[in-house]
Formats: sequence, structure tokens, C-alpha cells
Amino acid sequence: MQKAPDAEGSGLTQMVGPAERLWSSGKQTTLSASVIDQIRTVLFAGRLAPGDRLGSEASLALQFGVSRMTMRDALRSLQASGVIEVKVGIKGGIFVAEGNSERLAETIAIQLKLIGISTEELLDTQIAIEVMAAGLAASNATGADIKALHEALGEAERLIDDAEEFTWAAINFHGCVVAASHNRVLAAQFRALSHVLMPLYVRGSSPDVARRAVAFQRALIACIEAREPDAARNLVYGRLQFVKSRQLGDLAKAGAGD
Repeated sequence: MQKAPDAEGSGLTQMVGPAERLWSSGKQTTLSASVIDQIRTVLFAGRLAPGDRLGSEASLALQFGVSRMTMRDALRSLQASGVIEVKVGIKGGIFVAEGNSERLAETIAIQLKLIGISTEELLDTQIAIEVMAAGLAASNATGADIKALHEALGEAERLIDDAEEFTWAAINFHGCVVAASHNRVLAAQFRALSHVLMPLYVRGSSPDVARRAVAFQRALIACIEAREPDAARNLVYGRLQFVKSRQLGDLAKAGAGD
């Protein structure tokens, strides 16, 4: 592999040293795909970090042994998927992008809709995520987390008579619980599910449903404040199993009505 004559210097060359190879020449059958796969593989192997400079388009094309056009196509794909970012100017070039959890959540939510995940699958996943998060929250919640939970509860109480606004407030409360787990993977998964489940929960909301939800929220805060992970998990599991049964029952009735 040739070293690129990059006037600004390739960040990869500086990072790993001239003797170590990260890339091999792109396979002739799928040049762009080969470039993309190699960069992703090196990223997953932990040899690249957010902010690392990969070089310029020209230097990368030379390192991979592909044309500028092929390299440009690969970089466009990597940029669209959030792997890299392109900076211009004297200190510009191709850099490994910073992580974006909200973008991750939106991408997951969109793909869940596109592949046709069923309501039951979504509700089962919600149970798995929130039960684990509740137990972790009871162990890991900080004073700031507890304050956020009480504020979210207060907002939900204020909106009991407004179905749509209450649903947003309830989802926010559940999000605060997941945030209190201090597990970013769970948090991203929950945000993705909330995008997809919101319409379902709005349809099933009423003042009576909202009041039961608020009572559950109070009880869960008490478990978290008391540092009782098992109690928190059991409470969330029971509540969400009830919600799942109600939601699936409502959908079955609606289907029978059609």
C-alpha cells in the first residue's frame, strides 16, 4: 500500500504509524463496497475513534487503490450513514464522526416501521427494555435523576384530562426512568420505541387510564428512591404486561369491528 502524498498529513498514517496497514486495495468487483466494509471493520475493531482524521479524498483513494470517483461514492455512503463527516478549510478532510444517539433512535424507529414489526413485538420489547432499566435506575439514579422523575410526574398529573398531551408526558416519565439507568443503549432503544408506540398509546388514552398511570409512576419513584431494584422491576413488569394485554385486546376488537 502506498502512502498518500497528502500535504496536510493523513491522520491514519500519523495514528497507526507508517509500517501498519489499515487498508488493502479495493476488490475490483465491488470497489466502493470494499472501501465501506474496510472502514466499518476497522471502526468496529476499535482502531478508529470519533474525531480521528482519515485523510483527504485523494489520499484515501491512493491508499485504497481506487479512483477518486469510487472513493467519493464510498465517502458519500459513509457520511449518509453517520460514520464520517467532511470538513473543509485548511484543517479539513475526512474525519470519523461523533456519535449521535438521537440519530440512532430515529434510524431504528424508521427501520422498525419499514420492516413491519408487529404491535406485540414492540410491546414485548418495551417490557424487556423498561424492566431492565427500572432495576438499574433503582441502583444508579442520582439526585438529579430523582428530581427529573418528580418533575415528569408533576407534568403528567397536570395533563391527565388531555389524552395526547398526557401520552407525551407519560412517555417522558418513562424516558426519565430509562435515563436514570445510565445505560445509553437502553436509552437509545427506548427513544426509538417511543416514536413508534406514541400513536398507539394516544388512541388508548383516557382520564381513567391516565390516573392509573400516574399512580404507577408514584409507586415506581418510591421504589427507585428506596433503592429497591427487584421491586422496581416487578412493578414495571406487571404494569406493562397489563398495558400490553389492554392494547392487544383493543386492537383485536377494532379488527373484529372491521
